[in-house]
Amino acid sequence: MNRPVLIAFGANIAPEENLAAGIARLHAEVGVRAISTVYRTPALIDAATPHDARLPDFLNGALCIEGGWEPLGLRELLKKIEREQGREPGQPGWAPRPLDFDIALMGETRFDQEGLTIPDPDIPKRDFLAMPLAELAPELIHPLLGEPLAQVAARFTGQASTMRPDPTATARLRAIISL
Repeated sequence: MNRPVLIAFGANIAPEENLAAGIARLHAEVGVRAISTVYRTPALIDAATPHDARLPDFLNGALCIEGGWEPLGLRELLKKIEREQGREPGQPGWAPRPLDFDIALMGETRFDQEGLTIPDPDIPKRDFLAMPLAELAPELIHPLLGEPLAQVAARFTGQASTMRPDPTATARLRAIISL
């Protein structure tokens, strides 16, 4: 089935360079159709992170590729590109990273196998996921929530947010797919 695939991305180790290289590689492999606004977002920390630790900000956003992928095959391609950019497998979920690609949505697909859950369960919890995804596909119905992504993202409107649009990073990444 040919359905839009939305992939969330992020990086906080040389993020401009690593995102550009990773997205260029992904575009060469599968053809990226669109890239959302890119946001600068403070790193999330877990309980084990020292309170005085200053982790570098992330650049976060989302991109859309054409469907036709099987979830595990696409995840393997994304993990391969992450490794090429220096991401080491097995790092804690909160660790700084040169590149992070996560399958957020694959149309109406529901999938939960081998450590991969689609749709990403954090979409309704994280503004830096919901808002870029809704920008790319506002009318796409979240298969578990039964509502359009625009409505999911609207829940974050008016809440205090630490997301800041980064027009320079947005333009640079969008230029990669328009070459």
